[in-house]
Amino acid sequence: MRRLRNSRSPEADEAALEGFDRADLEGDAIGPVIDELPWLRPFGADVPGHALRAGLTVDEAESDRVPRRARELVGAGRRLDALLLIRRYLDDAPKDAAVRTLLAELLDDGGDPDAALDELSRALDHATEPVPVLVHRGAILARRGRTAEAEQDLRDAIRRSPSHAPAHFHLGLTLLRRGRGADAAAALRESLQHAPDDADATYYLGEALQVQGDLAGALTALERAAALAPEQPRTYKLMGRLLDRLGRTDLAMAMHKKAREAGIR
Repeated sequence: MRRLRNSRSPEADEAALEGFDRADLEGDAIGPVIDELPWLRPFGADVPGHALRAGLTVDEAESDRVPRRARELVGAGRRLDALLLIRRYLDDAPKDAAVRTLLAELLDDGGDPDAALDELSRALDHATEPVPVLVHRGAILARRGRTAEAEQDLRDAIRRSPSHAPAHFHLGLTLLRRGRGADAAAALRESLQHAPDDADATYYLGEALQVQGDLAGALTALERAAALAPEQPRTYKLMGRLLDRLGRTDLAMAMHKKAREAGIR
């Protein structure tokens, strides 16, 4: 008998018309793919990169997995996705100070220091280790010109952990911004007691000594900074200015040349 079709009929299964039974060809239903970012990337399986394909580690805690994935996303150039992942996690775990501090770091790096300050203040309410949070907030406050508040945070951090080198370092920078060269030099020397190979602390010690008029001491500190980080042009620039002031013109010209060479590497 001839079979008729119309526009409302579904397409016929040609194999079934020929007498084949498709029941034996059916497999198990495809289960959900483990992927914590389906709301961010509907076609994510087609996007290359290990950060988007990595599966879950069975025993990995959510509080460890989220920061790891966020850093992977940032490394893959997907900062917005990292921020969304962290914010979604914090909706369910608002007291996780470590993850909130990471959110503040990403916001600060992305050019939103005020939002970063808000997140750090919230993180402090639940932080079991408040010293790094205080130092981070103090550093941002100092950059924003709120040096009195920054000094308060940094001194609080030092009171809690006297051997924490970053707290002394950022206190030295804050005091230097306030024009207190002697106090800044003392704080930076204390930082170097705990981290003697810190090139940044050594460089800013040179700046602080220069502010006090101790040009010879500043030059010694800068020579040490150049040995620790020879790729930094700022060190040679400041050394050139100091040598000019000391009347050592030939050496000053050599330092300015080194600064130009370091700047184009």
